Amino acid sequence: MVNHRTAAPYALSLIAALALGACNSESEPVELANGTQGIALAITSPTATSAMDTTDASVDIAGSASSDNGIFKVTWANDHGDEGVAEGTESWQVTGVDLELGENTITVTAEDVTGDTSSKSITINRESGETGSATLSWTPPTSRVDGSPLTNLAGYKIYYGRMSGIYDYETEVDNAGVSTYVIEGLVSGEWYFSLSAYDSEGLESERSNEVLREIS
Repeated sequence: MVNHRTAAPYALSLIAALALGACNSESEPVELANGTQGIALAITSPTATSAMDTTDASVDIAGSASSDNGIFKVTWANDHGDEGVAEGTESWQVTGVDLELGENTITVTAEDVTGDTSSKSITINRESGETGSATLSWTPPTSRVDGSPLTNLAGYKIYYGRMSGIYDYETEVDNAGVSTYVIEGLVSGEWYFSLSAYDSEGLESERSNEVLREIS
């Protein structure tokens, strides 16, 4: 509540998912921690962290490896049964690793000439490459929390995100007469939504109940 004059709470309901379209995601370079047993192993591409999302059907992986004893070979394997040998040793790369929809954990292993090894893994979540829309509807509030009439309703704020209770996105609907709104450009997966109302003085209600929509 704000100044004890917030708009009354009200229900938020999810109606349907709408048309699907294309969606892309970007990645950044990264260097991971050094390996063990005298081998320094780093994955420098394609992700800035040890996990990433993509809509691509395959991925290229590159990095570096070093050892006082010299690197014999660098190999890779994923948790779906594919494996192979990387091109190069101190500077290595793997091209065209196929990704299945969902999580793909790819482990890179460097081996030096003495047989010592060190491994690093990245997890790549392949999304469907399509985006969907969710239509939200609600009942406009008519009174304040103290029961007095709400005569200056000005609009709504829609909060949404990929995790329950954590809303990374916000959309403002500056029209009190609107009670349905379409959120577009949602990548596949779970999305959580909540709503608040505000009056012409800028006083905002508490957020409504949270609703979940699965975008496929």
